[in-house]
Amino acid sequence: MPGIYGRWAEAEKKLKETPALIKLPSGYIQPSPWLGIANKQLELMHKFMGELGLSPVSRSRVSKLPHLGPKPWDPGPADAYLRPRRF
Repeated sequence: MPGIYGRWAEAEKKLKETPALIKLPSGYIQPSPWLGIANKQLELMHKFMGELGLSPVSRSRVSKLPHLGPKPWDPGPADAYLRPRRF
């Protein structure tokens, strides 16, 4: 199953192959369903870009993770006692 980008790309491809407006058997003209699908997927992509900090405005709103303590590779206070001594 394609994701948001895949659905958007498929809808854009179909829009190039078919007209943007469709005449119904009753004589009314309506937009192609592919146009609605493409617009909705584009809207979702923009929303996710903002959530992930991929736009200039949203980058300023993304905060770093809080400090979670020392890293496992950082030497701790017990490391001085565990290291072999040189005589």
